Amino acid sequence: MNDDKVKAAQMAVELIPNQAIVGLGSGSTASIFIDLLAKRAHEESLDITCVATSVQTQQLALGFGLKVVDIDAVDRIDVTVDGADEVDGDLNGIKGGGAALLFEKIVAMNSTKNIWVVDSSKQHQHLGSYRLPVEVVKFGVHHVYNYLKTRDLKPVYRQQEDGNYLTTDSGNYIIDVDITGQDNLAQLALDLKGLTGVVEHGLFIDVCDVLLVGNTGQAIYKDQL
Repeated sequence: MNDDKVKAAQMAVELIPNQAIVGLGSGSTASIFIDLLAKRAHEESLDITCVATSVQTQQLALGFGLKVVDIDAVDRIDVTVDGADEVDGDLNGIKGGGAALLFEKIVAMNSTKNIWVVDSSKQHQHLGSYRLPVEVVKFGVHHVYNYLKTRDLKPVYRQQEDGNYLTTDSGNYIIDVDITGQDNLAQLALDLKGLTGVVEHGLFIDVCDVLLVGNTGQAIYKDQL
């Protein structure tokens, strides 16, 4: 899928105007976008300011010579380019496979436009093929886990290779849940967000404005659905 990711990322780079404040997503396709954006910015002497969605993304962007600032140092974010783990026919998605969902959602919600770059394997009519990440504070985490079990969400702690629980950039844990039996994802999103101990979840509903699909060359616009 690498060529498809490159094509999607290149499509996104071409949509970035000069003097834009750009949100940089996390993940493999977003990383390709960062590389290509840096090359274009250098070749065309673009004045681009970036906001990163993870420590890894920040380090990558700085390494490519991009200007990266803290989100609170800007009044707005013009456009954010990010990947997605799964996208449905309404451009709703699941994100958080790289454990950066909290920062990704903060940046996305403060962006005028959100562009997602994917290959067609990420497109499904309904969400649920990919487990939904739920970011949870460490204190009382087992109580949250047990509640998710009562909701028949089949929770699983995300672990590192050494067997320890994965810790996010914010110092939280992630519990991945199965949403295949959930009919009302908008309500589930509200229920999860309202649960004490849950910091954020990976349901991104009505966030994506443009979906770029690398292997088909499609640009799908939310306002045209």
